[in-house]
Amino acid sequence: MKLGLIGLGNMGGRIAKRLLERGNQLHVYDVNADVLNDFEMMGAKTADSIKEVSFENEYVITVLPNADIVKKVVLGEEGLIFGLKPNSVLIDMTSSTPEVTKEISTVLEKHGIKMLDAPISGGVKRAEEGDLAVMVGGEESVLSEVLPFLEDIGSKITHVGESGAGHAIKALNNLISATTLSITLEALAVGIKYGLDPYKMLNVINNSTGKNNSSENKVAQQILSGKYEVGFSLDLMYKDLTTAIELSKRVQVPASVSSSVFQLWKYASLQGNGEIIDHTAIAKVIEQISDVKFGTSL
Repeated sequence: MKLGLIGLGNMGGRIAKRLLERGNQLHVYDVNADVLNDFEMMGAKTADSIKEVSFENEYVITVLPNADIVKKVVLGEEGLIFGLKPNSVLIDMTSSTPEVTKEISTVLEKHGIKMLDAPISGGVKRAEEGDLAVMVGGEESVLSEVLPFLEDIGSKITHVGESGAGHAIKALNNLISATTLSITLEALAVGIKYGLDPYKMLNVINNSTGKNNSSENKVAQQILSGKYEVGFSLDLMYKDLTTAIELSKRVQVPASVSSSVFQLWKYASLQGNGEIIDHTAIAKVIEQISDVKFGTSL
């Protein structure tokens, strides 16, 4: 099958590399010419434009920063819609918004083009290992069609509903992730000011009912160590929280806990540099408002 991929950033680049390693013939495009050169050296075919990818491939994956960019790439003047043939498939793996996804899917459907929203979760390490969770919205029959190369990317692929459903659950999952990270750090801040050792606190938490992904995989490794290695930026997390809050308003769920978490991350994003620092840097905000130190400074 002819497979194209647009967006070779932090996650898209690792997904593309994984697809190449699994023997897929891949046609890639990115606005960064240096990145394209790197992928040409890896064996990928590189494109000079979005249109070129759409003309030459029946399956196209997009992994882009946000919904507005997805809409421009797909429906803009030089968009995929002008090159993709009937019965071709667009797989959007961006952390996008359900409403924009539904809009794009409806327009594509009128041209006979199929679409799946298939956002991913798991971070850069799991992307490199092909162990991502993939949550898919759209027709199950289309998912079956593209499953062979999705299985090269992810080990946990779940069909979650109609168009937009994948992007909805991705935002809600990240709401939970941001909440558990925030509350774990708040609890540690209280404990540290009381005189407890944060590493011993984590040991207790991870052997008790407070255990969560952040306490197991982020706090000691990224925050107490002072590494804050970029895997998923603070602003991208804030973007997904915005999507989750908008969804809660649309379905009229008060979401009081979610709203409090959203305000914390909004404040963090407003401090600046959120597009380049890792989301674990929320710890610096909690340090600031709690007058406590978790580890080495950024």
